Amino acid sequence: MKKTSITVKELMESALAIVRKRKDMIWKCAVLAVALVSFAMTFSLFNTPFLYSETSTYTVIPADVFNYDSSSYVSLLIFIPLAILFVISLFKLVAMLRKMASSKKSFADKTQKLIYMNVITTGIYFLAGMCVCTFYNAKGRSYAADESLKLLILQIGVTILFALLVGGINEEGSIKKRKTAAFARFEMFAYTSVAAVVSLICLFGDILQVTFIKPSYYEALKLNGFKMLTTYQDLGKGFQLISFIVMVLVVVVITLSLLVLVSYISKSKMFFKFALASLTTSGLTTLLVGLLGKYYEIVTLMNTNTMFSWISQNINIPVDIEMQYKVKSSAIIWFFIALAMILFTLLRKPYTRGTMGEAEISVQAVATENVPSALTSSENAKPAAPLVSASAHDPCPAFSELDAKAQGFRDETRSLAKNAFDTPSLPGLVQFIVSYARNSRLHLSYTAPDIAAFIAGLGSTKLTILQGMSGTGKTSLPKIFCEAIYGDCAIVEVESSWRDKNELLGYYNEFSCTYTPKKFTQALYKAALDPDRVTFIVLDELNLSRIEYYFSDFLSLMENEEDKRQIKLVNVHLYKNDPSSSEYLALEEGHTLKIPSNVWFVGTANRDESTFEISDKVYDRAHTMNFNKRAPRILAEGGVLEQKYLSYDALWALLEDAKRTVSFNLESCAVVHEVEELLAPYNVTFGNRISNQMESFVKIYAACFTPTDTVIHEAVETILLSKVVSKLEFKNVDNKDELAAEFEKLNLHKCSAFIKALNED
Repeated sequence: MKKTSITVKELMESALAIVRKRKDMIWKCAVLAVALVSFAMTFSLFNTPFLYSETSTYTVIPADVFNYDSSSYVSLLIFIPLAILFVISLFKLVAMLRKMASSKKSFADKTQKLIYMNVITTGIYFLAGMCVCTFYNAKGRSYAADESLKLLILQIGVTILFALLVGGINEEGSIKKRKTAAFARFEMFAYTSVAAVVSLICLFGDILQVTFIKPSYYEALKLNGFKMLTTYQDLGKGFQLISFIVMVLVVVVITLSLLVLVSYISKSKMFFKFALASLTTSGLTTLLVGLLGKYYEIVTLMNTNTMFSWISQNINIPVDIEMQYKVKSSAIIWFFIALAMILFTLLRKPYTRGTMGEAEISVQAVATENVPSALTSSENAKPAAPLVSASAHDPCPAFSELDAKAQGFRDETRSLAKNAFDTPSLPGLVQFIVSYARNSRLHLSYTAPDIAAFIAGLGSTKLTILQGMSGTGKTSLPKIFCEAIYGDCAIVEVESSWRDKNELLGYYNEFSCTYTPKKFTQALYKAALDPDRVTFIVLDELNLSRIEYYFSDFLSLMENEEDKRQIKLVNVHLYKNDPSSSEYLALEEGHTLKIPSNVWFVGTANRDESTFEISDKVYDRAHTMNFNKRAPRILAEGGVLEQKYLSYDALWALLEDAKRTVSFNLESCAVVHEVEELLAPYNVTFGNRISNQMESFVKIYAACFTPTDTVIHEAVETILLSKVVSKLEFKNVDNKDELAAEFEKLNLHKCSAFIKALNED
């Protein structure tokens, strides 16, 4: 008995499926019929007059190009672009027919493109005819171009009919989401409609009003858009220009309004884009008309002849009568009304709520599109629910891709740890990096003091700047360092057009509700997912643009404590499908990325006429190394060395241990105080931030070798030259020989040589 009931149930579901298929086929046939009618009207344009004379038998028809008796070249000029547009429409018809057996949504999308193409083609044909007609009429000829207007109106009617047919296919999704998206669409449609009505009132309403002071018995004259369009030939040239502008604006506003209406009825994804375009156009239209009215109001005296000619045509008075009149325009008021509507729309943001709701509904529609109707209508269809969540809207695919690889990153790091340093130490690390670079495939030449200075810089600040001539190994240093210890080095090429942090971080698209992170942000995100690995983010040629513009937020973050360094990427909450779904692994509250502690920023800077100077604000927060000469060419001493893994925790422990064990106090260092006194007349000094960096640098540098007095003195001179003495480059040093001699007395030979080399200019 149980088996029989199941069989009956399946038969009923199958019958329902057959009924649905028949309904779908009837619907597709109706849509196909509408599309074929639209295509046929486009084809009929070849036999529709493009231009005809109202006083003679002269007519321009594209099909006349096949009439060998015709001597008109205009038909050929019209036929060629029309034929191109028709061929494009033909291809879209073929693409639509191929989708006949596909889902309703796919078929509707292809049909929509065909119908929109046909409307655009007919509209271009009509507008081109009107432009040519206007040109000839301005020269005194009498032509008309309204035959294609009938086809355009019919095409618009077919488009609206199509919108009604496809209006219900995007209704899948939860009731709550449908209501949210529907209300947002209605709200946006209402705002756009009001703005369009305001702009049309502005266009057809009074633009100028002339009030007569003498003689006072004449009634006031009004110039409005409707009168200008209907009495175009009777106006002067100045007002004919306004008439043409009004005609163009009317066509644009009406066209965009119809697109908004059609996309609203058909629930098209393009609705909000059309609505925003229409809203913007309405604002610009009212502004332009208002400014034109104010222009003629302000410069009445400059246009006396034009104005008087128009007045005399309207009140039939002799030209030689003296009169006084006042010109006034109130058209600008409509702009402020339209502007208020635009500002209210921006405040309410229905386009954001609507696009997000539609994205979620369309995702569910795609997820259930290929599921048999018998399953979707059955109570046993619950197992299909994961299909919806698997296809959920993803506002940041790049982060999702990294999240999917997070476990792989950690597994790889654990496998690399098997080949780690046995007993890591700073001297051993320095010698290993020097040897690894020398025997690498590039045969890089870095001395032990170079590597020690680089490592000491890592322990004193999170920002390092490598500056100097091109080709001296600036970019290669962080790359080979990471390669040697299995670190991660991401190269971010700075562009000269960068002006704000979005160029570095990425952009959020409010229309698609999608965040697109740049390479820099993805490197930060990856470092957060793999916190055990040393990560360098290299800003290559960082001074091609001003670093204070695009990197300012990170410069400020360096003032915060380690656990409080975080950057807000977007102003919305990024989540997949709904708030209950899994968040992005490295984001806090769906929008904030914490700066991982295993990340160092390394910038390379060329110093030439194509780059910007780096400010003291940046130098004070960074460790700077100068590469002023090309490294000597060397030959490998042996085979390529095997890489050795060094984790972030191990490296940071070495740096912190050096700060604790090496005995050095900057406050009690006599050389530092002597240098401060020597540079005081040049207003060169340093604060607590630089003091802390210098002390950390000296301790770590000394720990890279045997921390003798000689090594400590060498470290002090290196950091003094980098952080303090180098500031003399932008000072006027008149007695540089005497100053250099004083530095020689302090046994600071590198600083002395730097001062001697200062440019006289």
